[in-house]
Amino acid sequence: MAGGKKGKKKKAAKKPPRSSFGRVAFAISLVACIVVVSGLLVMRYLPPMVVPQKHASVEKSGSVALPPQYEVFEKHPMPEHPVRPVAPPVSHKPKLVLIIDDIGYKKRVAFDLMALDPDITLAILPGSPHGQAIAKAAERKGMELMLHQPMEPKEFPKVDPGPGALLSDMDPDRLIDVMNKNLAAYPGIKGVNNHMGSKLTSLSAQMYQVMTLLKQRGLYFVDSRTAADTVGRSAAKLMQVPFAERDVFLDHVQTRESVAKQVEKMLIIAEKHGSAVGIGHPHDVTYAVLLEMMPEIHRRVTLVRPSTLVAVP
Repeated sequence: MAGGKKGKKKKAAKKPPRSSFGRVAFAISLVACIVVVSGLLVMRYLPPMVVPQKHASVEKSGSVALPPQYEVFEKHPMPEHPVRPVAPPVSHKPKLVLIIDDIGYKKRVAFDLMALDPDITLAILPGSPHGQAIAKAAERKGMELMLHQPMEPKEFPKVDPGPGALLSDMDPDRLIDVMNKNLAAYPGIKGVNNHMGSKLTSLSAQMYQVMTLLKQRGLYFVDSRTAADTVGRSAAKLMQVPFAERDVFLDHVQTRESVAKQVEKMLIIAEKHGSAVGIGHPHDVTYAVLLEMMPEIHRRVTLVRPSTLVAVP
């Protein structure tokens, strides 16, 4: 009897019902994993959000000094120098003007470039954080300095030419005032070239105003040729301002192979025409290539300053 009762009790005993907590925890973990993986995929494959910069032209931008922007050359191909006659054979080596633009933001690279050759010319941006210090050091080395004058590009205001820019909607008094302030910041400069300016350099009225001021101050102008329709040469001719224009940009593509190719192109142009003007920027790759190729540059051409090459058109 007792055994029978015990058996019945065993038969009647049931397993405790399985709790739903485990299933809920599993579902939450699965959802969390899906969210994390989805976030990683979004970060990996979607382009980063670009925060537009505030326009900093004419006046300095905030307290943080931003490096200069560049023209969107893909939208309008970089114009090459117009065809020039081949220079007759000469006994002396061809002349090469080598200008480094956008000076004032990268202090270390600027000093490295200055050490390559005292006849390299530095073009300093107005309002740049290290422009004054670099200018004073360059003057102590006896180097020639230029003002790298920001001018309105075709992509403005999406592309910002930076502090101290000349804009197409400025009246003549305002344009002259802005440029006078930029020139006053670097009293030792000998000439001016344009930073950006694909729009402004194509406008006769504004370029006549620029050339009038340069004539009054006894300065030259080197056209960076950021637009095929630039009127820099004709404006300089009208105002009798000493003038030259860029033949080659060295580092529009910032790879070692491309910069070396452009340096070679610059040397060939100098040898063919008797002179050339090359423009580079304070990039590490530009310095590295110039350091490596400087013996070849000195062997084939004579580095000269813009003031010795410019002439009234």
